[in-house]
Amino acid sequence: MPDPATEGNTHFISPRLLKALNYQTPVSKFYAETTYMSRRNDPESIDFTLGDAHEMPPTGFVEALQHWSVPQDEGWYGYKTNIPEARVAVSTSLKDKRGLSILPEDIFMTNGTVVGLAMCLQMLASDGDEVIIIAPPWLGYRRMIHLTGAVPVSVSVDRSTFDLDLEAIAAAITQRTRAIIINSPHNPTGKIFSTATLEGLAAILTEASKRYGNPIYLISDETFSRIIFDNRDCPSPTQFYPFSFLVYGYSKTFMAPGQRIGYIGLPPTMPNREEIRRIISILQGSNFGWCYPSVLMQYALADLEKINLNPNIEHLQTKRDWMVKELQDMGYKLHKPDATFFLLVRTPWENDCNFAELLASHNVFVFPGTPQEIPGYFRISLTANEDMISRSLPKFRAAIEYTQSHESFNQVV
Repeated sequence: MPDPATEGNTHFISPRLLKALNYQTPVSKFYAETTYMSRRNDPESIDFTLGDAHEMPPTGFVEALQHWSVPQDEGWYGYKTNIPEARVAVSTSLKDKRGLSILPEDIFMTNGTVVGLAMCLQMLASDGDEVIIIAPPWLGYRRMIHLTGAVPVSVSVDRSTFDLDLEAIAAAITQRTRAIIINSPHNPTGKIFSTATLEGLAAILTEASKRYGNPIYLISDETFSRIIFDNRDCPSPTQFYPFSFLVYGYSKTFMAPGQRIGYIGLPPTMPNREEIRRIISILQGSNFGWCYPSVLMQYALADLEKINLNPNIEHLQTKRDWMVKELQDMGYKLHKPDATFFLLVRTPWENDCNFAELLASHNVFVFPGTPQEIPGYFRISLTANEDMISRSLPKFRAAIEYTQSHESFNQVV
């Protein structure tokens, strides 16, 4: 039976964890206190909130997993941190698909992007350090930084272009800055940061590293680097700055968020390579058992890399163009994203949470901007299927028409 004197007391929880949990409050509030949780499983609901797939995975995905799930020896499903064939598959793919030269021995397999980011942050940041993040950030960055004891420092993108604000980044760097996380293509704006922008960023980081006498590391989250529209170029920030980690995960690429595999890649220009290799190898195994990458996904990776993803990207692009045109014709304001499978749309009301609730009253669920640190917007996931989009369009129209005659819910609370 709980002791009334201690029930509800959180003193037993690590202060670092409490900080991390507190920074999840806006997201938790959306899921726990809005209409979404009570009606998301309604057969009539249309859920655009998450990047979960509402269509079948790409052709060949299931076959690859089926083939490699059959054990070939007694140790087939044992712990394996870096299967050589998986490392070669990644290195070859980076060269063929993105023009990046990263040696197989500089590829470290992880359970997706999240684990790769966590390992980099554990290696680089500690109590009192600072890590710069670009706002709006991916929802997990703040929590992960707090768990290291470091402090996240937010720098907003240019709200008119969604590009990096290089002057603001330079102003945010201090003697305590240990790293910066760059997410290109950027979630949720869909912006690809250009070569010129990334060269400018590299110059800023190089100068600041010299000024403070310690390298400022760049952690490049490239989760969406293969979900690119209009045949655009997607340069990696690691091409321009030596103190860089390339972090990638395949779950978004294959539209299979529950089947996780990814990696950390060290560019050939990275200094202190042997020591960094040693530390990552330790983090992969003995210190953090949850960092062990999926052995089945490692076996299958060479086959998975052969899957032709073009039809899926073309399908996503068709859905992007369809929704952008329809929403703009209704009067919504939005940028056409360069990449990712998200649309970021301005809300007709200043209070985006209220507008998300208005859409929810029409059984359309979107993710409001306030929990993502970009108030006045909402996010739509293009992983929705065509039937969901078709059914949603009249409801989006009804919602914006309602706002034109109802301003009473436009207050920010």
